[in-house]
Amino acid sequence: MHEFSIASSIARQLTEVARQHQRKLLGGTVAIGPMSTVVPELLSDAWEYVIKDTELDGAALHIDRVPVRVRCRECDAVTEGHDPFVKCQACGSMNLEIESGFELQITNAELADDTEKGSPTR
Repeated sequence: MHEFSIASSIARQLTEVARQHQRKLLGGTVAIGPMSTVVPELLSDAWEYVIKDTELDGAALHIDRVPVRVRCRECDAVTEGHDPFVKCQACGSMNLEIESGFELQITNAELADDTEKGSPTR
């Protein structure tokens, strides 16, 4: 299951951001598309395992699910969904250009404010 290595990588990157700003990490957000082959539930479980008993223990991992978005090269219709599909829902053509759905990206680090009272800074 590659979600553990992905969770470890996210933890390393968010730790670096927190250290650069000399703040405690409260949480982070990742955008995941269904074509990235990452299972959000498994990533969430892996995150909890990876951060346990570390300086990130208790930090939340928020997951934004990015839809698959395709544009039909035949009729120019745009179709979105959370399950991969292979034909245009407007005309049935299989001549599609994928615009989104492969995402696996850290989009936000939530850091404690200077007074460490837990108020996030984004």
